Amino acid sequence: MPWEPISIISKDAIDVEGDQVAVVWTLSRHPDSDWAREFRSSSLDRRAFEEFPRMPSPDVRTGGTIHWTVPAGELRVAVEYVKACVDGANISCRQLLARREEDRRRRAAEEEAKADRLRQAQQALNALD
Repeated sequence: MPWEPISIISKDAIDVEGDQVAVVWTLSRHPDSDWAREFRSSSLDRRAFEEFPRMPSPDVRTGGTIHWTVPAGELRVAVEYVKACVDGANISCRQLLARREEDRRRRAAEEEAKADRLRQAQQALNALD
C-alpha cells in the first residue's frame, strides 16, 4: 500500500480558559511513529509569533489528533503553524521512506551479489573434484 500524506480534516475549539482556547485538529488518518516524530521535530521558527515561544508545542496523538491550547488572539497563526507542521511532517516522512526504500534496494543488491559470489565459489570448488 503506497504511503499517503496526512491532512487536517477539521479543527475544533473544545475548551476556553481565560484568553486561552484548547483546539483539537483531526487528521485524515492515525499517524505512525515516524510521522509523529517528524511533526514533533518541526524546525519552524516560532519566535515570529509573540506568545508561541513560551508555549508548549502542539501535541500530536496516535489516535489521529493534534491538541494545542493557544491564545484566542493567535488562533489564525496557530492554525497556520499546525498546517505548516503537518505539511513539513509529510515532506520529511516521504523523504525518510524514500531513503529507507533506497537502503532496502541497496541491501538486496548487495545480498544478491554476495549470493552470486558464493555460487561461483561453490562452482569453483565443485570443479576441483
